[in-house]
Amino acid sequence: MAEKAILIDTSKCIACKGCQIACKQWNELPAGKSQFFPTGTQGYENPTDLSDHTYNLIKFYETEKPNGDPDWLFRKMQCNHCTVAACLESCPKQTIKRSDNGFVWIDRTDCIGCGTCVQVCPFDVPRLTEHVAEDGYNKSHKCWGCQDRIDKDIEPACVQTCPTDAATYGDRDALVANAQARKAQLEADGKTAYLYGIDELGGLHYIYVLLRPPSFYGLPSLSSLNSTSRRTYLTHMKALGKQYLKKVVSV
Repeated sequence: MAEKAILIDTSKCIACKGCQIACKQWNELPAGKSQFFPTGTQGYENPTDLSDHTYNLIKFYETEKPNGDPDWLFRKMQCNHCTVAACLESCPKQTIKRSDNGFVWIDRTDCIGCGTCVQVCPFDVPRLTEHVAEDGYNKSHKCWGCQDRIDKDIEPACVQTCPTDAATYGDRDALVANAQARKAQLEADGKTAYLYGIDELGGLHYIYVLLRPPSFYGLPSLSSLNSTSRRTYLTHMKALGKQYLKKVVSV
Protein backbone atom coordinates (compact mmCIF):
# COMPACT_ATOMS: atom_id res chain seq x y z
CA MET A 1 0.00 0.00 0.00
CA ALA A 2 1.22 3.49 -0.82
CA GLU A 3 1.97 5.78 2.08
CA LYS A 4 -1.03 7.88 3.00
CA ALA A 5 -1.25 11.25 4.73
CA ILE A 6 -3.61 14.05 5.66
CA LEU A 7 -2.99 17.59 4.45
CA ILE A 8 -4.17 20.42 6.71
CA ASP A 9 -4.50 23.77 4.95
CA THR A 10 -4.85 26.22 7.83
CA SER A 11 -5.77 29.00 5.40
CA LYS A 12 -9.08 27.20 4.82
CA CYS A 13 -9.86 26.22 8.42
CA ILE A 14 -12.82 28.08 9.96
CA ALA A 15 -12.63 26.34 13.37
CA CYS A 16 -16.10 24.86 13.02
CA LYS A 17 -14.84 21.89 15.08
CA GLY A 18 -16.71 19.46 12.86
CA CYS A 19 -13.58 17.29 12.86
CA GLN A 20 -13.62 17.15 16.66
CA ILE A 21 -17.24 16.00 16.71
CA ALA A 22 -16.74 13.48 13.91
CA CYS A 23 -13.74 12.00 15.71
CA LYS A 24 -15.70 11.56 18.92
CA GLN A 25 -18.71 10.10 17.14
CA TRP A 26 -16.75 7.59 15.07
CA ASN A 27 -14.54 6.46 17.94
CA GLU A 28 -17.44 6.52 20.43
CA LEU A 29 -15.55 8.84 22.77
CA PRO A 30 -17.39 10.61 25.62
CA ALA A 31 -17.61 14.39 25.78
CA GLY A 32 -15.34 16.35 28.06
CA LYS A 33 -16.30 19.19 30.36
CA SER A 34 -16.36 22.50 28.50
CA GLN A 35 -15.00 25.67 30.06
CA PHE A 36 -15.27 29.22 28.77
CA PHE A 37 -11.96 31.13 28.77
CA PRO A 38 -10.13 28.93 31.29
CA THR A 39 -6.75 30.17 32.50
CA GLY A 40 -3.86 29.55 30.12
CA THR A 41 -5.89 29.07 26.93
CA GLN A 42 -7.00 31.24 24.03
CA GLY A 43 -10.55 30.96 25.34
CA TYR A 44 -12.45 29.35 22.53
CA GLU A 45 -10.67 25.99 22.68
CA ASN A 46 -13.02 23.36 24.01
CA PRO A 47 -12.04 20.96 25.41
CA THR A 48 -8.96 22.72 26.72
CA ASP A 49 -6.55 19.91 25.82
CA LEU A 50 -6.20 16.46 24.33
CA SER A 51 -7.13 13.58 26.63
CA ASP A 52 -7.78 9.85 26.63
CA HIS A 53 -11.20 10.68 25.16
CA THR A 54 -10.23 13.63 22.93
CA TYR A 55 -7.94 12.63 20.07
CA ASN A 56 -8.43 15.74 17.95
CA LEU A 57 -8.49 19.41 18.98
CA ILE A 58 -8.72 22.72 17.13
CA LYS A 59 -6.17 25.17 18.54
CA PHE A 60 -6.86 28.93 18.43
CA TYR A 61 -4.16 31.56 17.90
CA GLU A 62 -4.91 35.27 18.20
CA THR A 63 -2.98 37.59 15.86
CA GLU A 64 -3.41 40.74 13.78
CA LYS A 65 -4.14 41.44 10.14
CA PRO A 66 -1.69 43.68 8.20
CA ASN A 67 -3.97 46.66 8.90
CA GLY A 68 -3.86 46.03 12.64
CA ASP A 69 -7.30 44.50 12.98
CA PRO A 70 -7.53 41.42 15.23
CA ASP A 71 -7.49 38.05 13.54
CA TRP A 72 -7.62 34.36 14.46
CA LEU A 73 -5.66 31.48 13.01
CA PHE A 74 -6.36 27.82 13.71
CA ARG A 75 -4.56 24.48 13.70
CA LYS A 76 -5.88 20.97 13.98
CA MET A 77 -3.92 19.16 16.73
CA GLN A 78 -3.64 15.38 16.89
CA CYS A 79 -0.99 12.69 16.46
CA ASN A 80 1.19 13.58 13.46
CA HIS A 81 2.08 9.94 12.74
CA CYS A 82 5.85 10.51 12.43
CA THR A 83 8.02 8.33 10.24
CA VAL A 84 10.72 8.48 12.92
CA ALA A 85 8.26 7.99 15.77
CA ALA A 86 9.80 8.34 19.24
CA CYS A 87 6.76 6.71 20.83
CA LEU A 88 7.08 3.59 18.68
CA GLU A 89 10.84 3.32 19.12
CA SER A 90 10.69 3.84 22.89
CA CYS A 91 7.70 1.68 23.85
CA PRO A 92 9.10 -1.05 26.15
CA LYS A 93 6.22 -3.43 25.36
CA GLN A 94 6.21 -2.73 21.59
CA THR A 95 2.49 -2.05 21.75
CA ILE A 96 2.83 0.93 19.39
CA LYS A 97 2.76 -0.14 15.77
CA ARG A 98 2.86 1.30 12.27
CA SER A 99 0.48 0.32 9.50
CA ASP A 100 1.65 -0.15 5.92
CA ASN A 101 0.05 3.20 5.09
CA GLY A 102 2.36 4.98 7.56
CA PHE A 103 -0.10 5.75 10.37
CA VAL A 104 0.96 4.91 13.93
CA TRP A 105 -1.45 3.28 16.38
CA ILE A 106 -1.49 1.80 19.88
CA ASP A 107 -2.47 -1.79 20.64
CA ARG A 108 -3.89 -1.12 24.09
CA THR A 109 -4.31 -4.83 24.85
CA ASP A 110 -0.71 -5.06 26.07
CA CYS A 111 -0.20 -1.40 27.08
CA ILE A 112 1.04 -1.15 30.67
CA GLY A 113 0.55 2.60 31.04
CA CYS A 114 4.23 3.32 31.70
CA GLY A 115 3.87 6.74 30.12
CA THR A 116 7.02 6.55 28.01
CA CYS A 117 5.15 7.56 24.86
CA VAL A 118 3.67 10.52 26.72
CA GLN A 119 7.11 11.69 27.78
CA VAL A 120 8.97 11.31 24.48
CA CYS A 121 6.39 12.67 22.02
CA PRO A 122 7.75 16.00 20.73
CA PHE A 123 4.21 17.13 19.92
CA ASP A 124 2.76 16.36 23.37
CA VAL A 125 0.02 14.09 22.04
CA PRO A 126 -0.47 10.72 23.82
CA ARG A 127 -2.53 10.73 27.01
CA LEU A 128 -2.99 8.09 29.72
CA THR A 129 -6.38 7.11 31.07
CA GLU A 130 -7.22 8.39 34.52
CA HIS A 131 -8.83 5.05 35.40
CA VAL A 132 -7.21 1.62 35.56
CA ALA A 133 -8.34 -1.02 33.08
CA GLU A 134 -9.43 -4.56 34.01
CA ASP A 135 -5.85 -5.83 33.63
CA GLY A 136 -4.67 -3.39 36.30
CA TYR A 137 -2.97 -0.87 34.00
CA ASN A 138 -3.66 2.61 32.73
CA LYS A 139 -3.76 2.81 28.93
CA SER A 140 -2.32 5.27 26.43
CA HIS A 141 -4.61 6.92 23.87
CA LYS A 142 -4.14 9.03 20.74
CA CYS A 143 -5.41 9.43 17.17
CA TRP A 144 -5.00 6.17 15.30
CA GLY A 145 -5.77 7.48 11.82
CA CYS A 146 -9.16 5.77 11.61
CA GLN A 147 -7.50 2.54 10.50
CA ASP A 148 -10.85 0.76 10.41
CA ARG A 149 -12.13 3.27 7.86
CA ILE A 150 -8.94 3.38 5.79
CA ASP A 151 -8.92 -0.42 5.53
CA LYS A 152 -12.31 -0.10 3.80
CA ASP A 153 -11.18 2.76 1.53
CA ILE A 154 -13.17 5.31 3.52
CA GLU A 155 -11.63 8.65 4.43
CA PRO A 156 -10.83 9.32 8.10
CA ALA A 157 -13.83 10.77 9.91
CA CYS A 158 -12.24 14.18 10.46
CA VAL A 159 -11.45 14.55 6.76
CA GLN A 160 -14.84 13.42 5.52
CA THR A 161 -16.68 15.94 7.66
CA CYS A 162 -14.54 19.03 6.87
CA PRO A 163 -16.83 21.51 5.05
CA THR A 164 -14.05 23.69 3.59
CA ASP A 165 -11.62 20.97 2.46
CA ALA A 166 -9.08 22.27 4.97
CA ALA A 167 -8.35 18.58 5.60
CA THR A 168 -7.72 16.24 2.66
CA TYR A 169 -6.59 12.61 2.61
CA GLY A 170 -4.65 10.70 -0.02
CA ASP A 171 -1.28 9.38 -1.16
CA ARG A 172 1.47 11.21 0.71
CA ASP A 173 3.50 12.06 -2.39
CA ALA A 174 0.46 13.65 -4.03
CA LEU A 175 -0.37 15.65 -0.90
CA VAL A 176 3.21 16.94 -0.66
CA ALA A 177 2.85 18.23 -4.23
CA ASN A 178 -0.54 19.74 -3.36
CA ALA A 179 0.96 21.48 -0.33
CA GLN A 180 3.77 22.96 -2.39
CA ALA A 181 1.33 24.16 -5.04
CA ARG A 182 -0.93 25.71 -2.38
CA LYS A 183 2.03 27.53 -0.84
CA ALA A 184 2.95 28.96 -4.24
CA GLN A 185 -0.67 30.03 -4.80
CA LEU A 186 -0.88 31.81 -1.44
CA GLU A 187 2.41 33.59 -2.06
CA ALA A 188 1.21 34.67 -5.50
CA ASP A 189 -1.78 36.21 -3.73
CA GLY A 190 0.57 38.25 -1.56
CA LYS A 191 0.37 36.09 1.57
CA THR A 192 3.17 34.43 3.51
CA ALA A 193 3.01 30.65 3.65
CA TYR A 194 5.01 27.88 5.28
CA LEU A 195 5.03 24.10 5.01
CA TYR A 196 5.50 21.70 7.90
CA GLY A 197 5.71 17.93 8.02
CA ILE A 198 7.38 17.18 4.70
CA ASP A 199 10.84 16.55 6.16
CA GLU A 200 10.40 16.70 9.94
CA LEU A 201 11.15 13.38 11.69
CA GLY A 202 11.57 11.54 8.41
CA GLY A 203 8.31 13.01 7.15
CA LEU A 204 5.04 13.31 9.06
CA HIS A 205 1.80 11.80 7.85
CA TYR A 206 0.10 15.06 8.71
CA ILE A 207 1.34 17.88 6.47
CA TYR A 208 0.49 21.51 7.18
CA VAL A 209 0.12 24.64 5.10
CA LEU A 210 0.62 27.50 7.57
CA LEU A 211 0.15 31.28 7.38
CA ARG A 212 2.75 31.97 10.06
CA PRO A 213 6.06 30.29 10.96
CA PRO A 214 5.59 26.86 12.57
CA SER A 215 6.67 28.19 15.97
CA PHE A 216 3.64 30.50 16.00
CA TYR A 217 1.45 27.39 16.06
CA GLY A 218 3.53 25.70 18.75
CA LEU A 219 5.21 23.32 16.30
CA PRO A 220 8.82 22.47 17.21
CA SER A 221 11.67 23.31 14.85
CA LEU A 222 13.54 20.67 12.90
CA SER A 223 16.65 21.12 15.05
CA SER A 224 14.79 20.68 18.33
CA LEU A 225 12.99 17.59 17.01
CA ASN A 226 16.34 15.93 16.37
CA SER A 227 17.45 16.21 19.99
CA THR A 228 14.49 16.52 22.34
CA SER A 229 12.89 13.06 22.16
CA ARG A 230 16.06 11.06 22.90
CA ARG A 231 16.97 13.25 25.86
CA THR A 232 13.45 13.10 27.25
CA TYR A 233 13.35 9.32 26.85
CA LEU A 234 16.56 8.84 28.81
CA THR A 235 15.37 11.14 31.58
CA HIS A 236 12.05 9.29 31.80
CA MET A 237 13.67 5.85 31.87
CA LYS A 238 16.04 7.01 34.62
CA ALA A 239 13.03 8.11 36.69
CA LEU A 240 11.29 4.77 36.09
CA GLY A 241 14.43 2.96 37.21
CA LYS A 242 14.48 4.90 40.49
CA GLN A 243 10.81 4.05 41.08
CA TYR A 244 11.55 0.37 40.49
CA LEU A 245 14.50 0.38 42.89
CA LYS A 246 12.35 1.96 45.61
CA LYS A 247 9.81 -0.85 45.22
CA VAL A 248 12.56 -3.51 45.38
CA VAL A 249 14.08 -1.97 48.52
CA SER A 250 10.69 -1.73 50.25
CA VAL A 251 9.88 -5.43 49.64
